[in-house]
Amino acid sequence: MNPPKVIATDLDRTLLRSDGTTSERTRAALDRAMHAGAHVIAVTARPIRWLNRLTPCFGQLPHVIASNGAACYDLGTGLAYDFRPFETATLPKLLADVRAALPTARFALETPFGLLREPEYGLSQFDLDEDDPGRRIVGYEELAGALDGAPLLKIVVADRERHSADMFAEALPAVGTLGHLTYSTNRGLLELGPPAVTKASSLAAWCTARGIGPQDVVAFGDMPNDVPMLAWAGRSWAVANAVEEVKAAATGVTASNDEDGVAVMVEQLFGF
Repeated sequence: MNPPKVIATDLDRTLLRSDGTTSERTRAALDRAMHAGAHVIAVTARPIRWLNRLTPCFGQLPHVIASNGAACYDLGTGLAYDFRPFETATLPKLLADVRAALPTARFALETPFGLLREPEYGLSQFDLDEDDPGRRIVGYEELAGALDGAPLLKIVVADRERHSADMFAEALPAVGTLGHLTYSTNRGLLELGPPAVTKASSLAAWCTARGIGPQDVVAFGDMPNDVPMLAWAGRSWAVANAVEEVKAAATGVTASNDEDGVAVMVEQLFGF
């Protein structure tokens, strides 16, 4: 079987180790694959404002699909492109319906320029050490009108005392067709993207623009937001630390993120 033309990999808990870094083995495997002509695409839930810190994780710099498919980013030049935002006219109803389903949860809105959040929205470990000039705190009633024309790429719904899977089950009927609901961590956090925008849809568009079909793509992931991408790719692997839903969706299971599971498969696929 021929080596793939595209390696599409989730980042946190898939390609990156538990400490947020990549090993020398992983960097070398990806660099050799790119030298052999493959594209490496990091496909992540991370917003644009968290991407530049990825530079030390790679040798050669890959393409990035961010915010679960709502934007693309060139890690080498620092340029974002191909936004796939919400229709802002639907935002008031969407927020109201999700708030009714999850009354103790709080919202944050991700744009290409920063984060808008309610005062009670709990910041993550990534936010606490970040100087984000685009960050603003606004009341719930002001959220929908506070975008000032900025593209809305993702709504984050946080209730840090709960489990994400339970929140997902309660919120899904409220979301309906107004967005795509998923999650990438179990720690009380849901990610709400524009309708029909997923890691898979944006990866497929990126590949189609370059004449590449799913049969020439391999994908790696660990959480429910990776499932559409794993199902679309011609070959896919869940890392050993992935949730069972993801293992069931993939065509195989590799070693864990802390055991260089992505590198293990890349080495096999390219015969390194």
